[in-house]
Parts: sequence; structure tokens; C-alpha cells
Amino acid sequence: MLTVLFSWMIIGGASLLFGKAITDSVYKDRLEEMGRPDIYIVTGVIFLNVFAQFFSLFYKVAGIACTILGLVGIIIAAVWAYRGIRHKKRWTLFPGCERKRPELWRIAALLLALVFTLLWTTQSPDQYDTGLYHAQAVRWVEDYGVVPGLGNLHMRLAYNSAFMSLQALFSLGWLLGQSLHTLNGFLCLMALGYAFSTVRLWGRESCRVSDLLKCVMVIYVVQKRYDISSSGTDILAMLLILYLFIKWSEYRERGREDGVLYGYLCLVSVYAVTVKLSAASAVVLALYPLYLFLKNKNLRAVLAHVAAGLLILLPFLIRNVIISGYLVYPYGGLDLFQVDWKMDQEVLARDSLDIKMFARGIQNSAEYDTSMIGWIPRWFLSQSMGNRVVLAVGALCIPVALYLLWKSLREKRYAQGALLGASLVNLIFWLAAAPHIRYGGPYIYVLAAVTLGTVEFAYRDRILPAAAVIVLLPYLASYGVKAVETPEIMAEYSIRQPDYLSWQSTQYPVGNQHIWKPDEGDLSGYFAFPATPQGNQLKVLELRGESFREGFRHE
Repeated sequence: MLTVLFSWMIIGGASLLFGKAITDSVYKDRLEEMGRPDIYIVTGVIFLNVFAQFFSLFYKVAGIACTILGLVGIIIAAVWAYRGIRHKKRWTLFPGCERKRPELWRIAALLLALVFTLLWTTQSPDQYDTGLYHAQAVRWVEDYGVVPGLGNLHMRLAYNSAFMSLQALFSLGWLLGQSLHTLNGFLCLMALGYAFSTVRLWGRESCRVSDLLKCVMVIYVVQKRYDISSSGTDILAMLLILYLFIKWSEYRERGREDGVLYGYLCLVSVYAVTVKLSAASAVVLALYPLYLFLKNKNLRAVLAHVAAGLLILLPFLIRNVIISGYLVYPYGGLDLFQVDWKMDQEVLARDSLDIKMFARGIQNSAEYDTSMIGWIPRWFLSQSMGNRVVLAVGALCIPVALYLLWKSLREKRYAQGALLGASLVNLIFWLAAAPHIRYGGPYIYVLAAVTLGTVEFAYRDRILPAAAVIVLLPYLASYGVKAVETPEIMAEYSIRQPDYLSWQSTQYPVGNQHIWKPDEGDLSGYFAFPATPQGNQLKVLELRGESFREGFRHE
């Protein structure tokens, strides 16, 4: 637990420091809205992730990368201290926050969030995909940075989530002798802290769209409690989507029509795409700030936001090409580069099909049907009863949301229309691409929250707060009890976080090197490195040089 807390302090300090430095410099005339802890943390995380990806293009992401950040951070802190002393100004950490005494229930909720998130993070990282490829992906970034043709060794490594570079940056294996996996825990703690600090469950302005979405954020974190200790990419991607919708709702509820504020949120959506491609549909929100900029003839702001978005995307796209030979994996249509390490088109097609089959609950490729009428009924019946209820609620919300969207556009309430439209597009994109609850369940909750928070009905200000409390409190209580089912873990791992799991594997020669392959199944973990579950792949795999650093290609 102590190593978890230590890593959280480093992640939080770095995110806050760099996030504040960037935000206060870029948005210095909008600090009333932008000078808030959540904005600083999100901005800092984006910056650190982009830095880690760029750094990985040249060298491994480990001690040197952290040292550079540490030195730059010290310089920034020293400059702030010097300016404060010289100008004798009172320094404010969060200029956009009002100073008021927090309510007792919020303090209690924040303390419980800290305790439970710490317990959830101090668990064995037993998510299946972490054993399959997450741990391997993190170690490749830790030990080598980026390697050409890595997807030829293990096609799942070609997914290239930006999150793996950020994981490597804060794994601290070079410092603690163990690769930590605490980042999802930190992000969930920040999400719970933001929700509990700002949600309004009662009062005259309670349970607006933003408040309902904050309840959804809390429920999502609790649902993912068993995955928090792993290195999966789902949590950050979904938290970013939820945060994006929450902040958009807050700006709309305050009557803000500043394209720069909404433009910042669109940059967050661009970053979310680099974490997981399933978040790509949220980029449609960019249409609203574009409308505001063009309305005010602010072409400079358009160019600035496009440039910032490209800067966020650039290292992700470069890594894609280096790892797989394609701009976006597993979409072979974007075949723009002729490199000797390019993955086979058939591998991309098979992987893309496997993702859709898995999401739709199809075991045999012969049963795959591209028509929605062909697979939706069986897919729906294959869900658990709880998921069926959620899906039914989402289906009922669709016609209501469409009506509210039409009404918003007719009344020229474009910010509200953008929110409703994006929630519908997200749901449709999820259904068409990979409709697994794990990949996009929150999209249904978002649509329900946006619809309920927008529609007007009798006694709305009484019914919605009561419904939120009735759903939220028992839900948290039931899962909170389960969170401490194994108290012996607290004693066993009071100092260190449990390490990555390992599976029995055997080495096989490839050129003058050796590759590990699991003896049974396809899980290899962190320590059997480098590894691949694709036994047939070893027969056609070639090294591009004398070492792994030169990368891999297929014969």
C-alpha cells in the first residue's frame, strides 16, 4: 500500500505541476473557468502522456525520462517561487475555485473513496488482457521504447494505446525494483474526488445533467473495481468520455458560449482516441466550438486547436506506423507506408473480425452476420439480466433523445444539441463497431443521464434527486462491503503492491535470440519477456537485426 501511495503522490504532483503550468500560460485570461484542479490534472496527464510517447520514439521510458521531468518540474517551481517573492503577490493554487468550507458528507465520501480505491489498487492485476498483452506492452516501452514491427511478434501489441507509454513512465521499476501498476487507481481516485466534491444531489439546482453524469462516473468506478489494479485501457478511455460530457454540461448549465472552453474539451476527446479507438465518436463534439469560432470569425483559434490536436495525435500515429506499418491498426484501409516490417493484411482483417465476433458473442466466424437484424436479437439474449435492463433503458431513451435533439436545434440551443447528438453517435458507433458492455457500457448510462437531465416533467426537481440517491447509495453500500472481502491482503501487501502474475512459458529460438511462448493457453504476463501466444507466428518471424531493438518482420 505504501508503494501505491508513493506512486500516487508522484503521479498527482507531476500532473498538477505541469497541468497548472500549461493551463495558466495558455488560458491565462480564462482562469475563472480553467483554473480548477480537475482541469490541471487532466491537462497534466495529457501532457505527460504525449511526452512519454515522444520520448519512446528515441529511448526507453524509464529513469532518464522521469529525471528530465523532475528537473523541469523543479525549474518551474523555482520560477513560481521567485516571481511570488519578487512581486510580493499572494499565490493561489486554484484561481478558479471558490474558498468555502466543505460539507461534512463530502469529506466523509472523499475519505471513503481514498480507502476503497487504495484497497482496490492493492490487488493482484488479474485482468485477462493484462496477462495477455498489457504487461508485455508496458515492458516493451520500459525496456526499448518503440520497436519496428512489434505487431508481427504479438498482434495485440499493435493496438498501441497511448496509455501504455504513460504506464511505463510511472511504473517506477527503475526506482523501486518492481513495475507498479497503480495508474488506473490514481485516475479512479481523481474521478471519485471530482464527483464527490462537485455533485449536487439536493437543492434548487440539483440533479442537472452534470450531476447525473457524476453519479454515473461513481457507479462506473465501482463497477470496474476488480480491474483497477490492472493495466487495462478501458478505464481511462471511459473516464475521459464521462469527464468530457460532465464538463460540457457544466459549461452549458452556466450559460457559457466560449468556443475556447469547448475547444479544450475537444482536445480531451482527441486524447481519448489515442487511449482507445472506441472513443473516436466523441470527436463529433468539435463541430460546436468550430461553429462558435466561425461565427466570431476567429480563424486563429481554429488553427490553434487543430495544431494542438495534431500534436496530441502525432506521437500516437508515428508509433502506430513503427509498430504495425499502418497509420491506424487494425484498419488496413489506411495503408500509406511501404516498410519492410508491415504486418500482413490478413492478420489485420482477422483481428478486426475477432474483435467484432467477441463483442457480439459469436464463437464461429461462419455465424458472423453483418446485418444488425441478424445479430442483435441473439446478442441481446446472451447478456445478463442486469445488462438487458440497461440496454432496454438505453433503447427507450433513443426516441426521447432524438426528439430533444430536434427541439434543441430548432430553438438554437446548440450546446445542448451537441451533447445529445454526441451521446447518440457514441451509442450507435459502439453498437456498429464492438458492442461489448466492457467497451461501451457507459455510453448507455450517458445517454440515459443526458436524456433524463434534459427532459422537463412535473416535480422533476424532487423526483430526480430522490431517484439518484435511491440508486446510488444501495449500490455503493453493496459493492463497498465486497471491497473488503479479503482483509488478509491488507496485511500481506501493506508495503508493496502485488506484482504482475506469471505463467509457465518456454523459450524458442528466433534468429540469434529467444522468444517465450506460454506452455498452455495464451497468457504470459510481465516476466516471460519477450513473449507471444502465437505459436505459428514464430515459424515465419524474422529479426530485422542482431537484437530486439531493430524489430521484427514476417517472412
